[in-house]
Amino acid sequence: MEPIKFGTDGWRAKMSGPFTLDNVRRAAWGLGKTLSSRKKRSLVFVGFDTRRHSPEFAKAAAATLASMGHRAVLAKRLLPTPALSLALKEKKADAGVMITASHNDGSYNGFKIKLPPGVSAPKSFTQKVEANLPAGLPGPRKPALARADWLAPYLSTLKTKVDLAALKAAGLKVVVDSMHGVGERHFERLLSGGKTKVRTVGGRPDTDFKGRHPEPIAKNLAPLSKAIRSWKADLGFATDGDGDRVGMMDAQGRFVDVHKVHALLLYHLRVHKGMRGAVVKTVSGTLMVEEMARRWGIEVVETPIGFKYIGAVMLEKDVLLGIEESGGIAIKGHLPERDGLLSALLLMEALVTMGKSLDQAVSFLQDSFGPFHSSRVDLPNIPSARQAAILGRLRKSPPSKVMGKKVLAVQTLDGVRLKFADGWLLFRASGTEPLLRLYAEAPSEREVKDLLAAAAKEARRYVERG
Repeated sequence: MEPIKFGTDGWRAKMSGPFTLDNVRRAAWGLGKTLSSRKKRSLVFVGFDTRRHSPEFAKAAAATLASMGHRAVLAKRLLPTPALSLALKEKKADAGVMITASHNDGSYNGFKIKLPPGVSAPKSFTQKVEANLPAGLPGPRKPALARADWLAPYLSTLKTKVDLAALKAAGLKVVVDSMHGVGERHFERLLSGGKTKVRTVGGRPDTDFKGRHPEPIAKNLAPLSKAIRSWKADLGFATDGDGDRVGMMDAQGRFVDVHKVHALLLYHLRVHKGMRGAVVKTVSGTLMVEEMARRWGIEVVETPIGFKYIGAVMLEKDVLLGIEESGGIAIKGHLPERDGLLSALLLMEALVTMGKSLDQAVSFLQDSFGPFHSSRVDLPNIPSARQAAILGRLRKSPPSKVMGKKVLAVQTLDGVRLKFADGWLLFRASGTEPLLRLYAEAPSEREVKDLLAAAAKEARRYVERG
């Protein structure tokens, strides 16, 4: 049988390849066996996104779990991943399965496992699931399945997390791009009925995201940028395929890098809302957040990339904010997991409270805590074995300088990060795709571009050396 391997967040594969109904049943069986070792009859919620065949995959997973004696409940409709996580938390379910490949393109699908209280399953758990995968196929059974609607309670909860009346009265013009995923028109409906006007692009779910890559980063958001400029909107948001990540654009339709978004949100939670707690960030997170935390006496915990690591810390500590470079944000008092819609609402609340445009808010943060600029490039078509070889060579013989910047420290928590006096450069293998990811942060955009160009050259040099 084909291997099933759980990566950064779940098992993902192409539907033209390993991601089949049979393998979904095997993954569900492995999960069921793992749960049975803890509790004979577990309550498991199963949800699905907009991708082709996701409802059928979800039904197959739920049926497999039910045939093993577990109480499997299947979603009545597609929904954001955080809606499933919240249902698991509120209803005290034992586990959840979300059929989604998140931000991957429409040729992929995936099998995410959630554990109480709505957190992504850690590696220690998914390794047990892999160990319990059956060699053959589970016998075909068609047990009766319970169904539930978890969307309405989720949207009702979001209304309690922000000053919705203030947002509706602000009189802003906002464009939201749901990228033809599970975000649908939820943001628009939440803010309807006031002076603020919201338009949605990509609001109709599509099995292939209309050919778009549903990751809310600059290169994928041309429709959002165009809509902002043509409508003369004040700002724009985008959520990814399964609704757990957020991207942001200013009034000129320019993408604002997520690190500045993180800083804006931390400022809002700490200064405006008076909230307390640690910050958990991945190794690719911004130094601006570290500077803010230093001034305010806030503990910063750094983790490998993958929100399951952030979620694990949130279960152990009093955490105000959990953040990752790919647009995932978790907020104290909600979930130890990402939520794109809540993040967008809170970011809008931050600007309304400050009385500033997004450009003005970013300038204020740069003047107060910066300057810092960040970016990422991906080197495609590099098999995992070659990625490992490149990183191995970098660990063994890292450069002493990059673009004239002295390497002060080499960190290997996740990939290889070279730290300078005023920034850093990170080489890291993707946990979900055949990519070598390069990240950089520096005081200017020019330095960031130069660092990334030097990193790509360095990586190619290691490839050529074999």
